Amino acid sequence: MAELNLSLVVFTLLMGLCTGTFLSYTLWQASGIPSAEVREKTARQVMPLLLVLAGIAMLASATHLGRPFRFLNAFHNLGSMIAQEGLWSLVFGIILLVAAFLVYKDKKIPTALYIIGSVVSCGLLLVCSLVYVRANGIPAWNGGLTVVYYFSSAFLLGAAVIYALHMQYHEEKAGKEMTVVALSAVAVQIIVSLAFMLQLRLQTMDVVLPSTVGLDMVRWGIGLVAPAIIAYLALKGKISSKNAARFFLGCVILGEIFSRLIFFMQGVHL
Repeated sequence: MAELNLSLVVFTLLMGLCTGTFLSYTLWQASGIPSAEVREKTARQVMPLLLVLAGIAMLASATHLGRPFRFLNAFHNLGSMIAQEGLWSLVFGIILLVAAFLVYKDKKIPTALYIIGSVVSCGLLLVCSLVYVRANGIPAWNGGLTVVYYFSSAFLLGAAVIYALHMQYHEEKAGKEMTVVALSAVAVQIIVSLAFMLQLRLQTMDVVLPSTVGLDMVRWGIGLVAPAIIAYLALKGKISSKNAARFFLGCVILGEIFSRLIFFMQGVHL
């Protein structure tokens, strides 16, 4: 069985959070929902935070090799997925660094940077997922749904962050629209998770996978069912939108942590 490597759990989770948030933040800005003042305030919060989290993620990726500087050896073969992962991560980190520098100088982040950052975010997510799709002899990961799983997870994490961020400044304005987006992100992740479970059963019939029933129950309860209920109650006006967004974010992050643990536990070699 593949060893459960917490460094990779941290890397994939934080990169999913960073890329998903950058994409969601770009769409939120483009939607025209936040005012110019709110755009400035949130940019000062989001960009430095994403830069720090991306830095932690890249450090975690390097440390999983045992000696951090071993990751330099991967760049001897730029065509390898590990090297591609490192290159895309580096470019994404540079974009976040530029964005953080601009907000530090009280300058507006240009639209072009958002567009480039969004393209790089998608490229990084694709490369990160293909690392596991192309891993030899790990049937639980060797399928196209692994790519979809990475994107849907990032979409859910990003939507949860922007939902909480929006409600921090707007209690009512466009609150329902943002709640619908958050609820839709959960619905997508539920569908993808069910499809992934079905694929897992079909592709690993001849492999004895470690039991993850307990973790699955926690992940589904905290990370999918609870956020769906919270968003629904907020949509119906049963609970405060601001509190709902905070609980939604907390549940989603916890759920995706368990989801990553399950994903790596299923990495059984043939």
